[in-house]
Amino acid sequence: MYIENNWFSADKIHLSGQCFRWEKRKDGSFLIPAFGKELVIFQETDTKIYLDCTEEDFKSIWQSYFDLSFDYKSHAEKAASAIGSDYLSTACQTSKGVRILKQELWETTVSFIISANNNIPRIRKILAAICEPFGRFPSAQELYSMGEEKIRQCGVGYRDKYLMSTAKFFIEKDVEKELNGLSYNEAKAYLQKLSGVGPKVSDCISLFSLGYKDAFPRDVWIKRIEKEHFDGHFPEEKSLGGAGILQQYLFYYERSLNEALEK
Repeated sequence: MYIENNWFSADKIHLSGQCFRWEKRKDGSFLIPAFGKELVIFQETDTKIYLDCTEEDFKSIWQSYFDLSFDYKSHAEKAASAIGSDYLSTACQTSKGVRILKQELWETTVSFIISANNNIPRIRKILAAICEPFGRFPSAQELYSMGEEKIRQCGVGYRDKYLMSTAKFFIEKDVEKELNGLSYNEAKAYLQKLSGVGPKVSDCISLFSLGYKDAFPRDVWIKRIEKEHFDGHFPEEKSLGGAGILQQYLFYYERSLNEALEK
């Protein structure tokens, strides 16, 4: 099936640092594993995208996954105007097409625990190694059953204990249910109960899985941008409820300037 959207770039989403298991194929299409499915998408034009899925799966999974009900173009224009930064306006224009994905909570949690002090190619390699024995992303029980030694052999380093502890937490509790209905600050505090999850990782999970668009993850790139372009602090309060969206535009833009978009 086809969709039309004026703010959708599969390439830019792939390189935006929020998803690590998309596979770009030789024909330019992407294979996207999520929610127990494998979606193939192909961007034919800037606004026309082909999705190889049923209408039922589109409505139940992919429409929400790509956050297609949100008007990113309008938000970018209004927020950039409210903040009044030429740097931000340019970042929004350059990053046109980046959308915030709503990914599975368990996979997102594992991915961003691994992301700490890591680069994107290495994160992808580690996740591929974790998935290899199962042919898919393992459940919390399956990951826990691997044990620390096998998890460590996937290249996670010191994070092996974090992953074991977090898997045990997910096994023992219905984490999604307990997070349901919490405010952003409450959800962030809850997530930080997990081993290996601090302020930055909890913000990433909040933004890229739970749909809290006001989450604003601060890594070394964002901190540098804040220092150089926003007097040390990005004005989240002027972001019209979408500071996290703007964070992605700043992140993508700055890395593109530094030719750091690892493929």
